[in-house]
Amino acid sequence: MIRRNVGTILIVSVLVLLLLIALGIARTIGHLPELAIYLTEDLFGIILAVFVFERVLAWREERRWVAAKKWMHMILLETIDDLLRQLLPAAVPKEETDGETTVYEVTGTRVHFGEVVAYSLLRLLVGPEDKDFQSHVFWYAKDLESPRYASLAKTALAEAREQIRDTFGSSARLMEADITAMLMNFEQAIVVAMGHVDSAISMRDEQLEDASYLDDESAKQKIRVADDQLAFTTSIVVESVVSSAMKPKAWLEDQLHRREDESPFEYLQVSNPTR
Repeated sequence: MIRRNVGTILIVSVLVLLLLIALGIARTIGHLPELAIYLTEDLFGIILAVFVFERVLAWREERRWVAAKKWMHMILLETIDDLLRQLLPAAVPKEETDGETTVYEVTGTRVHFGEVVAYSLLRLLVGPEDKDFQSHVFWYAKDLESPRYASLAKTALAEAREQIRDTFGSSARLMEADITAMLMNFEQAIVVAMGHVDSAISMRDEQLEDASYLDDESAKQKIRVADDQLAFTTSIVVESVVSSAMKPKAWLEDQLHRREDESPFEYLQVSNPTR
């Protein structure tokens, strides 16, 4: 750092000395106005090159990565939405009526890359902030049978984590600081959730070992209780994961939607399908 400062001071000192010498010579021979004009032109050229051309080159370099960044955003959003689609029921029956409550829907908005329809966005109608969300997941776990649902959830979490890590490895330099921090927190939530699901599955297996010494009716009751406990624990874990997913999901959706009205040179845009 000191050597850099010394070098800068020496260069500036030499330039100032040369300028003073040039001014002295110009004054002696009576060409001071011409020198002032030349210096003004040179100064303008330097400023133009440094502050204008440099910014243009930086802008062009940034534009080169626009499509790649948007493609990366879409992959991350698709990863989160696929995870939600596997963990959550599309709809659950209402207890009071014969109708049903829609938990999520795939919207008509599609993400395009060039002319290829790449993805349809998932919109969550019942989220972790709703008081019935966890009970909806609990119902879904029991409907699928809790061991199967726990295994499905564990696999989905592992796949989502692997995709996020792959994106970190291949596209880390394209990521903004905000989404990087969000995804790191989300990945950590996935790791914790996988551990909790493993523990819940192990606890159920231990309870079933004890049930092997009981008569048929008592064993069936023990299995039902163990399955209900597994479904309940898994539903709480899933609720936590979905809650952690909401922040990066909202950020990524905003990045895709906010470009709708921008430059026509954008390669990736969000639009409603017309056909």
